[in-house]
Amino acid sequence: MTRVAFLVCHLTGTGHLVRSLALARAVGDLGAEVRVISGGRALPHLDHSDVGFQQLPPLLVEGFDFANLRRADGGIAGKAYLDERSRLIGAALTTFEPDVFVTESFPLGRRKFAAEFERAIGVVRNGQGHKRVVCSVRDVPEPPSRPARVAEAAARIEALYDAVIVHGEEALLPLTSIWPLPDDAAHKIRHCGYIGRPDREGRRGEEVLVSVGGGALGRHLLAMAAKAAPMSARPWRLLVGGPDATDVTARLRATASANLIVEPPRPDYGDLLARAACSVSLAGYNTVMDLASCRTPAILVPFEEHGQREQAMRAKALADMPGITVLRALDLTPEMLHRAVEAAIAAPRRPPWPFVRNGAERAAKLLLQLARGEP
Repeated sequence: MTRVAFLVCHLTGTGHLVRSLALARAVGDLGAEVRVISGGRALPHLDHSDVGFQQLPPLLVEGFDFANLRRADGGIAGKAYLDERSRLIGAALTTFEPDVFVTESFPLGRRKFAAEFERAIGVVRNGQGHKRVVCSVRDVPEPPSRPARVAEAAARIEALYDAVIVHGEEALLPLTSIWPLPDDAAHKIRHCGYIGRPDREGRRGEEVLVSVGGGALGRHLLAMAAKAAPMSARPWRLLVGGPDATDVTARLRATASANLIVEPPRPDYGDLLARAACSVSLAGYNTVMDLASCRTPAILVPFEEHGQREQAMRAKALADMPGITVLRALDLTPEMLHRAVEAAIAAPRRPPWPFVRNGAERAAKLLLQLARGEP
């Protein structure tokens, strides 16, 4: 049986792990054995019982301080802690002996983990047989801050990787428009389409659904939504995720208007979204995939703090689609948000998503082709 291992480390949200789990399930559905090794914080609300899963001693960041990786208790992760993680990864890969090893984001992201990923690749390459190494990356990896980053990533791709699988649509956002890799690395890129959700239909209700994902991003958007809700005759529901969700929820509830509900993320989020009168959200990968599964009008407010550009680039690519409105967080006011919501609800119903959304299945087939030695 073909074996495929995934190494992923989410830091600020949940999207990296969610995508890796979806891809692992698709590979498993094709008859392969899978193992997901996760190095971010444990996420009890994510069910991974249907795949082989190993949780490492986690690494976290406070805010966007990627220079200082931290343990689960908040302390700085020192050399001994990092070495133990590498040892556990190596042991897991030695025991599992994958035919294909998938590094999520690296080397187009997660530079702070370079030593960990490269040691893991070395363990895999030293195993018996010809092993394949693949990078799995979302449609918009955070753009490089300077040309040296491109050269560095290209050198690793050329030397260590058999393919770079992009979970996006080349016609919408070609990877080389974001990371201008030279031809020796670029020829390994394979766009496999978006890792989407099953289509959901629901009778449109009156509720405005505001969500910011499972991480700690989007606090400004939640604050603006809480102030916009009293201007509306509709019910507004705010879903608050992240490690500080309890405190944020309490603060928002303390000043909530009668038509405002504030609560943690819900397992029936997809059904809530399909029935909502309007969605207000960030523009993260998983959020956009949830929107693609239904026809609810959407207000996208991309996260742009700390110099982050990924969500703004994705939102810009979607801005011309009917039923999608993009607002900038820096310019946002409660009045602007309320007007945008009402205009979106009054507009014609949003048409179906026009791009490939079975990207997990397509990527899984490619991984197994690589395992068989096919180009």
